[in-house]
Amino acid sequence: MVNNRRSEMEIIAEILTLSMNGSKTTELLYHGNLSYTQLKNYLPYLLEKNILEEGYVINNGNTYRLYQVTEKGLNLLKDIKKILVHFD
Repeated sequence: MVNNRRSEMEIIAEILTLSMNGSKTTELLYHGNLSYTQLKNYLPYLLEKNILEEGYVINNGNTYRLYQVTEKGLNLLKDIKKILVHFD
């Protein structure tokens, strides 16, 4: 039986892809189909490793966190995509 769950690499690739143009937390949650717990586990790791960077944007007086993939993150994403191609 094949496991239909996403691997950690697939989840990281999804977060990085969504963050290419900058994404708010809610966008990562909904568009990445992630639980809050999953996102809470991945974001600190990706920020600590300088794969993502965190910024802030102000819209209509509200301040939102914005996550943007770094150059290091783009390189990682390319590598993950190369690896995942072999498992499809």
